[in-house]
Amino acid sequence: MVSFGKALDEVINGKGMRLPAWSPEVVIRAQFPDANSKMTAPYLYVESRFGMVPWKETMIELFSTEWTIVE
Repeated sequence: MVSFGKALDEVINGKGMRLPAWSPEVVIRAQFPDANSKMTAPYLYVESRFGMVPWKETMIELFSTEWTIVE
């Protein structure tokens, strides 16, 4: 388990991150827009069985040291 900052470094490099209390299918990932994207800056999103939506973090999540890295 790692801090948010260390987990974010892994997400930037193509992996996912999650907290142990979350459902197993919930993962945070990064999207990097290209020339064909409507978005113009990178952003984090939540991937789950319900689809993909932008992630709005909480202070508890940001300060957690229990992040796990997933493929």
